[in-house]
Amino acid sequence: MTVYQTENIINCRALDGCRTPDGLTKAGMIVRCGIPKTPTEKDIALLRSLGVKTIIDLRGRLEVEAMPSFFEKNAEFDYHNIPLLEADPALTGKPFDLWKLYVASLENNPERYAQALHLIASLTQPFLYHCFLGKDRTGLLSALLLSCAGACEEDIYRNYECTYDLIKPFAEKEIAANTGLIWEKDVTRLKSDRINLIKTFAFLKEKYGGATAYLESIEISGEEINAIKKMLI
Repeated sequence: MTVYQTENIINCRALDGCRTPDGLTKAGMIVRCGIPKTPTEKDIALLRSLGVKTIIDLRGRLEVEAMPSFFEKNAEFDYHNIPLLEADPALTGKPFDLWKLYVASLENNPERYAQALHLIASLTQPFLYHCFLGKDRTGLLSALLLSCAGACEEDIYRNYECTYDLIKPFAEKEIAANTGLIWEKDVTRLKSDRINLIKTFAFLKEKYGGATAYLESIEISGEEINAIKKMLI
């Protein structure tokens, strides 16, 4: 797994190294991350070096209003805000099943998942997609993209669960400094336990027949799924 060294872009990595029937997924076209602060010049230079032209912001509209994206008015990048879930500070400190939140996102926003995937399938140059920490909304979309490539579920789960290790240093620093940027005060609530994705995939299998069948149900064509696969293989 390729992890890029950044400053205000966190959990920034490729979707490479996952096993598929056609070989390992590769780096090159797709970059996933979290952007909790304004990217620095070093961060932008990295994106330029990777050839990134398109930015897909998965944050909710209220989040974007509270912290407008650096990329929105930057003519160098083609910016799209496609909200997959509105982060809810009211959930902070309260027990909840994260996988149920994932299922709600998939079930309540099929048109937005379709919008994101139609866009991704049409791209011919590297792109970046992100939410706040790059864990939940970004993690879900990553799982769907890897499913398009035929990645084995074990590797999809691994790609998801390593997120906590990548965001933990940043989250701990922000919580210790009491900056208010991280609503949670217990960093362990930011964990990315694979059970969240396992149960989400189990739901998709039971209701639709699997992740790619879910994509077909929201009218992602076979040609589009194949186009995404080619980005990764």
